[in-house]
Amino acid sequence: MFKMLLSEQATVREDLIDTLKLHSGARVLEIGCGTCRDTIHLLNRNITVYAGDLSHEMLAIGQQRLQDAAADFDRVRLFRADVMRLPFADGFFDAAYHFGGLNLFPDIAASLAEMTRVVRHGGRVVAGDEGVGPWLSSTNFAKILKNSNPLFEHSAPIQHVPISARNVDCRWVLNGSFYLISFDVSSGEPGLDLDVEFPGWRGGSHRKRYFGRLEGVSPQLRDNVVKQAAAEGSSVSAWLEKTLRAAISEK
Repeated sequence: MFKMLLSEQATVREDLIDTLKLHSGARVLEIGCGTCRDTIHLLNRNITVYAGDLSHEMLAIGQQRLQDAAADFDRVRLFRADVMRLPFADGFFDAAYHFGGLNLFPDIAASLAEMTRVVRHGGRVVAGDEGVGPWLSSTNFAKILKNSNPLFEHSAPIQHVPISARNVDCRWVLNGSFYLISFDVSSGEPGLDLDVEFPGWRGGSHRKRYFGRLEGVSPQLRDNVVKQAAAEGSSVSAWLEKTLRAAISEK
């Protein structure tokens, strides 16, 4: 495949692993490790690798490949597991990596969520698979690849990235034939200061505009409110709040 795509296999694999931004001594999950081709490159770094796959046969071939490469088995653990049910505690790893099978995962969203769960806050998740870049969709390059392998029809599943992801990046590698999604792990939705006041005639803040919405009024009344607020040198939000508070306190 690498030769077909005019790429040097070892260089590509090393570049993919660079995306993990690993530090010395890191503990890394490689899920869907297959026959451990990437595992060997991961072990070039001073890290510990937990390499898992659902297939006993793949793991057996992978173990033999590691033995043939004289891999340091003190820094690698092979295990069998489903990506959607990983046998590790929350935040156990510094990073999680998968390349080459994401399109065939039965539930991509659940798989990415589970990979994210086992990575610590501030750690990295990197995952990629076949999927020709959309700007190449009408080219002979794309048509030829898709004709030989329908998996190249897939699009990058960016919509399935967990909401706890930060600094999300999606790029295409191997001459634009494979997508690569990477992100930092955080928690919950991104933060937002709801109380920053907006400048201008409308005024208000996110909190007031979103959580403080009232029922509608007639267009004529709305226009009169805008004019009155402008006449008093106030934003509409500030004028409404002042006027409504006064009306309520009078009662």
